[in-house]
Amino acid sequence: MIRSLVLMMSAMALLGQKFDPAIAEQPQMKKAFAEVDARAEKIQKEWVELTEIPAPSKQETLRIAYMKAAMARVGLTNIQQDAIGNVWGVMKGSGGGPELAFAAHMDTVFPMDTKIKVREDAGRYHAPSIGDDTGALVALLHAFDIMKQQGIKTKGDVIFVATVQEEIGLLGAKYWLEHREKKPDLFVAVDSRLGSVGYGALLIEQYKFTFEGPTMHTLASKGKSNAARGAARMILALNEMEMPAPVAGGSPNLPVANVGTLGGGTVVNATPGSVFLTVDIRSQDMKAQQKLVEDVKSVGQRAANQEKLGLKIEGINLVHDYSKALPKEVRLSHPLVQTALAVTDHMQLNGKTKTVAVDSGSDDHNIGVAMGIPSIGIGAIIGGGAHSLEESAEKASILRGTKYMMLLTAALAGID
Repeated sequence: MIRSLVLMMSAMALLGQKFDPAIAEQPQMKKAFAEVDARAEKIQKEWVELTEIPAPSKQETLRIAYMKAAMARVGLTNIQQDAIGNVWGVMKGSGGGPELAFAAHMDTVFPMDTKIKVREDAGRYHAPSIGDDTGALVALLHAFDIMKQQGIKTKGDVIFVATVQEEIGLLGAKYWLEHREKKPDLFVAVDSRLGSVGYGALLIEQYKFTFEGPTMHTLASKGKSNAARGAARMILALNEMEMPAPVAGGSPNLPVANVGTLGGGTVVNATPGSVFLTVDIRSQDMKAQQKLVEDVKSVGQRAANQEKLGLKIEGINLVHDYSKALPKEVRLSHPLVQTALAVTDHMQLNGKTKTVAVDSGSDDHNIGVAMGIPSIGIGAIIGGGAHSLEESAEKASILRGTKYMMLLTAALAGID
């Protein structure tokens, strides 16, 4: 009786996930893993090379050219580029499996003239964009190259799409998914920490607040309205504003409202006619997001009123409508999520600690979630300091990440 119960529970535990540990023991997969180690220097060298190619959002031309050539080099077929700059290629399957799309973004947050030179120190690479998201691009290239080299054939087609403009609102992935007549069955964004699995999407809204007032010489400005003071009042008030409570089990860092850019004025010796600032608002709950947006707008209007200024509020990136998103329980129990968890734990990417999927995300898979496409966010490297000049990543992590891409691909798309 006890044995039957144990077997039944084991069978139930396997429902909803497609990973069979025997896949990792197949001769071709073992050889593929060994090949990753054999070409470690080559993989890491390409990681450095691609990192040093500048690619600010909307200026990804150099990396687009690189990725198109690299996709052809590793044997992907039907390589295409769309109007916004996304580049993708296909590893054709034998048939009978789901269409699986992997996305990693080419753009960075750093201006074109930023000095980017990778420095190695104590097993870590240091350079802007070394981790976000250059490592994932390289890991995917070599994963597909090695799978083809070792004769690992998937049942489903596997698409590798290198996206653009991720850093300014996931615009590349949004364009690609919305303009593709046939949506992929499964969508995986590789842009997080190796070992993490996210199946949800952050609610993200971004607004520009422009304070407008009189322009006058410094000598005439005493006691007069000043657009700069209006912006300053808003920034200080946002810092003191009470945030909605975090979602139970969610990130303690959310909800949050952050001032990201500001500017205005034309000369030093006059009041600015207008001053702008932008606010990035993020939450994990629709009600909290709506309240936070209302509160932020109220703070801006109050600051303008106090300074007797005009105020223009523009939605610069309202990101996505999540009304089509599948319910949390459905997303969590989907084979995509459960398979990713099973592969992650099999490879012990988090040591012996069991991996827990999180109902969150702030990368390209958000678009898939919003559209009701089974989607997750995972990682291929371990890094830190993203979006800073001090960004770094563990040099060896890309090797484990490349192996993870191969095993997850085989599990999700199926192998002959």
